[in-house]
Amino acid sequence: IAVMKRVIVFVADVEKCANFYRAMFDLSPIESDLAADEWAELDAGGCRLAFHKAHGVYGPTGSSADPHKIVFYAEDVGAVQQELVRRGAPMEEVKTFGDVLLCDGTDPEGHRFQISNRA
Repeated sequence: IAVMKRVIVFVADVEKCANFYRAMFDLSPIESDLAADEWAELDAGGCRLAFHKAHGVYGPTGSSADPHKIVFYAEDVGAVQQELVRRGAPMEEVKTFGDVLLCDGTDPEGHRFQISNRA
């Protein structure tokens, strides 16, 4: 019902981490209109590797319990959220950030994942 598009890693230094993976694995940067110290994304083949600045209660490198998030793409985030709830997944409400819709959920061990319409 959805396709994995990216893995997000919450970090203290977005540029440093993105540059490390870019250099180590020859990954190509993906242009973004978001601030470079807040978000960076690399093309890792069939999936994107993204780095997100960790904030607030999650500390400088994200919560030790939630240091990453697997993201699945869906055109209709609300419909997928409802289907996942129907199937038994604990899902949060759909959030809107401009044209981007997203919704977080958790797996049986508490790992976070997200449904998003961001390509």
